[in-house]
This record gives sequence, structure tokens and C-alpha cells, in this order.
Amino acid sequence: MLGYFFRAENIGHAVNYITEIFSSSLFTIPEIRPRNTILLIMIFVLVEWFGREGQYAISVIGLKWKRPFRYAMYYAIIIAIFWFGGKEQQFIYFQF
Repeated sequence: MLGYFFRAENIGHAVNYITEIFSSSLFTIPEIRPRNTILLIMIFVLVEWFGREGQYAISVIGLKWKRPFRYAMYYAIIIAIFWFGGKEQQFIYFQF
């Protein structure tokens, strides 16, 4: 955002950038609308809770399960990564 300040067309645009940065929206609580985000947070909390004694939370989950159930969990994790993964974004430094 600060890069836009120095590249502004005139002083009015530059001042507008600064006033938007410090507007009242800075102090509002953001809304979390997607249910997917809340669901993922709950899953992460459960994984961390059940794996809290290990070095990595997910390292102990499913070790005593039978192989098909364990592999189903691994595939579910892989599918969730692709399902909830964001769209491709341009690397920020390519803009400069």
C-alpha cells in the first residue's frame, strides 16, 4: 500500500491512500463467513488436541489404525489440501 503512496498521480490521491489506511474499518472485527474456514479451524484444533504430547500433532494420529483406514485418512488430507487450497496468486515481488 505504501508503494501506491509514492506512485500516486497527485497529492490528493496520496492523501486518500493514507486516510483509507487509518479509516474506521481498521478497528472493526472481521467477519468469518465461509463455513469451510470454521470447519477447518475446528479440525485443526482437534488434531492439535489429540496430538499434543507428540513433537508433531499429526504424527501420532492413526498409527494404530488398520492400513485401509490410515490410507483413507492420508487421502482425505490430500483431497482437503486441493479442495481448500486457494487459487494461484502472482508472487508479490514481480509487481516491482
